[in-house]
Amino acid sequence: MIKYIFTLLSVFILSNSYSQQINLFQSKEKKAYEIKGEIIGLQDTSVILAYYFGGKQYAADTAFSKNGSFVFEGEETLGGGMYMVVLPNQQYFDLVVSEQNFSFKTNINSLVESMEFTNSKENTPFYKYLRFISIKQKKVIPLREKQKTASDKEKEEINVEIMKIDSEVKEFKDKFEKNYSDIFFTKVIKATTEPLIPEVPEELSEKEKQIFQFEYYKDHYWDNMDFTDERMLKTPFFFSKMDTYLNKLTVQHPDSISKSADVLVILSRQNKDIFQYVVSYITSTYERSKIMGMDAVFVHMVENYYMTGEADWIKEKQLKKIEERAEKIAPNLIGRPAPPFINQIGMPFMKDTSGNIHRLYDVKAKYTLLIFFGPDCGHCKKELPKVKKVVDSLIAAPKFLSSHKSVDVKVYAVQTEFDKKKWEEFIVNQGTGDWINVGDILKDDEGNPAASSNWRDQYDIYSTPVIYLLDKDKKILAKRISFNQISKIIKRLEEKK
Repeated sequence: MIKYIFTLLSVFILSNSYSQQINLFQSKEKKAYEIKGEIIGLQDTSVILAYYFGGKQYAADTAFSKNGSFVFEGEETLGGGMYMVVLPNQQYFDLVVSEQNFSFKTNINSLVESMEFTNSKENTPFYKYLRFISIKQKKVIPLREKQKTASDKEKEEINVEIMKIDSEVKEFKDKFEKNYSDIFFTKVIKATTEPLIPEVPEELSEKEKQIFQFEYYKDHYWDNMDFTDERMLKTPFFFSKMDTYLNKLTVQHPDSISKSADVLVILSRQNKDIFQYVVSYITSTYERSKIMGMDAVFVHMVENYYMTGEADWIKEKQLKKIEERAEKIAPNLIGRPAPPFINQIGMPFMKDTSGNIHRLYDVKAKYTLLIFFGPDCGHCKKELPKVKKVVDSLIAAPKFLSSHKSVDVKVYAVQTEFDKKKWEEFIVNQGTGDWINVGDILKDDEGNPAASSNWRDQYDIYSTPVIYLLDKDKKILAKRISFNQISKIIKRLEEKK
């Protein structure tokens, strides 16, 4: 982590070293923040003040240590939260920034143990807490190591010692929260406190008990987080809890994730900054997701929080792009009916090379592979023969299925270009004459290529090939899949039954 910070901030340090030297000659005006540090034994070197945000660390300021003394100062107030002072040799320690003017003194060989603060209501109790926890951890670690090779009787005795230390920690923590209820770090402690699960009703089965405990835990997961305080964003814990909630406590299905996202958004409405972060993070994360079907979460977020006008931090031009992207994805989400190829007056238009119309919804098959390709597309020429081979193997009773039965699958292949001759040559060369080959070769009054509808947008076709898998009712089962995913998905569907 520290190597990452130094790499990330190397340019920042160089660019700021000059300004630090200039400041030595400037008249001492009152700064918006001034944090003085003294670390006995620290060499003359650059020191970084960084803050936590979104699971990463970012530079807030840099200073140069002379004989162990340095000053972080600036013209703009520091945003409140948890910060870290980064030293050479992968050493660092945390600070709570709430006050804008305070100082600290410590020793390079005992950063936490020797730490003393002046004018800091926040950091003095914070380090009192750290020192206590550090002492207890040093007692627990050897006990846990000893437990690994101990006899059963010894393990019980060691466990009693560990439980005693745990009780001491809990008692200290409770007193700390009571005595320092007005400081930010107490909010941080509470935010990391796990919900206490009540006793499970005895009449429930073992499985029902597990479900009860899990559901209670998830329902109360956010009970101790203060969503009114934007400083929680600048801690290592907010992002970590959000990531756990969305990825470990939520079933990895778009509908489930969307519901969990809504819970988070509702809670985050208590503070504008937290609301903006939560909505922006979830939206961008699932827009970029490589997991098939997760774009449904992106669409959900845009439809519920961007199109409603709540994302007022987004500029109009960017907002329009986000909304247009969601509108393109929405018609082809997994589970939704595939958009029919019809024009503005409701007439079908996809024709084969002989000019005969073929309706997608007229294809009678358990599975339909809907393929978009370009006869001139080099990647299509490589990919479609592989698709052909897979389809033929499915029809010819594949061995990978336990039933060894033929799979009822047909291909509806849509060519996306306008050169009929190249299209016909492609069908012959690729041996796909047994597929339902169609295209939308239309020209306007001036003889220019035109489209009968916005089907390219409906299926989000910005490159080729693109493969969709549809069920017998033409609902989308999978999309944007490769040739080697076709068999795997169909096998999973068939074995499921």
